[in-house]
Amino acid sequence: MVKKPSLTFVVLTDTHIKDTLEGTAAQNWDRALKDIVATSPDCHGIMHVGDITDNGERAEFEIMEQIWKANLEGLPPIYFTFGNHDVRWKDLDEQMLLFAEHTGIHKAYYDVWLEGYHFIFLGTEIGLKDCAYLSETQLNWLDHKLSEDEVTEKPAFIFVHEPLLNTVAGSQSEFGWNGIRQDAELKMILAKHPNSIVFTGHTHWELGAKETMYNRKYATLFNAASVAYLWTDDDVLKEGSQGFFVEVYEDRVLVKGRDFASRSWVADAEYTVNLPTIIPVVDLTVDPDGALRNPSVSMNKSVFQPHEDIEVMYIGSLREDAFGIYLRGAQPSETERISPIVSMQTKTFGQPDGRLVFKDLDLPVGSYDMIYLGETLHTELTRMPFDIGSSS
Repeated sequence: MVKKPSLTFVVLTDTHIKDTLEGTAAQNWDRALKDIVATSPDCHGIMHVGDITDNGERAEFEIMEQIWKANLEGLPPIYFTFGNHDVRWKDLDEQMLLFAEHTGIHKAYYDVWLEGYHFIFLGTEIGLKDCAYLSETQLNWLDHKLSEDEVTEKPAFIFVHEPLLNTVAGSQSEFGWNGIRQDAELKMILAKHPNSIVFTGHTHWELGAKETMYNRKYATLFNAASVAYLWTDDDVLKEGSQGFFVEVYEDRVLVKGRDFASRSWVADAEYTVNLPTIIPVVDLTVDPDGALRNPSVSMNKSVFQPHEDIEVMYIGSLREDAFGIYLRGAQPSETERISPIVSMQTKTFGQPDGRLVFKDLDLPVGSYDMIYLGETLHTELTRMPFDIGSSS
């Protein structure tokens, strides 16, 4: 007699719903939901790992919900988290209200228990363009939650949109990784709980690609591809619609890739995680993939004389980061495009840590802000006031 799994669930990500029922995104979402009902009628839940919509607009959330509600019969509950496309360049509080209205999820991060297994959902707390920002409060919460009724033989399942640097498919630095700004901090927590199994999206890398599953360090991590469209190991766009069906047994977790377009299994994307998991221990203080820390910045002083060099130190920078000097109180944003008096990109001076020196400035006496623009000209900018004093 074949033993049935004690728990089954589906992992979807990157549906990128647009504001129309026509087109590939809506059709793929509808097709995926229908395939889940037909393929796994006893499924305990669908885990959506973000980029629900393409631009985070109300009309897009409405189309997503309309298709979801049309497929409710026989469908298990859907647990959503959001991705960068759902919140980028927007007021996060307003986006959370929209997210809650159309998904029923009222928190940026939360957890549920299903059949005795812990499911944990993480979410950015700043509306960055491509990355996630996890606060110290959220990271401490995660560490606490992973310790809750922790059993070596039972994995905890974690869902977060962006992948960790140099882990799963598409997260390698040569592909211009955009991920979690607290990359090292999250890796340190996972290393304390190696029985965790983490599912991420964001890269769209097709199932079966190299590093679809990663378990060399930290925990077991999976790239969940995309329902909307795919990407290849050659860094090329590809039509397709994929996700995971997961079966949990006492001694193993079986993760099976599903092609929703052809309603078939992905032959080279079936993975077994034996329980308890055995993950190599690494020294995170010297781990070369643990260098990207919570970004921070500082200046060498707060009052400068005219024509004096201005020095800025930073850690945790990404390739698109920049600093700009603005008149005191300016509010640069992606939409308003207020230009700095002068700016520099950190990628020219060192990654992820470095030093910028603004030379040959001719700023009049007055008050200014040095603004760390991050990877987007938008919210939660690090603002460091300084003054140009009289030389007399």
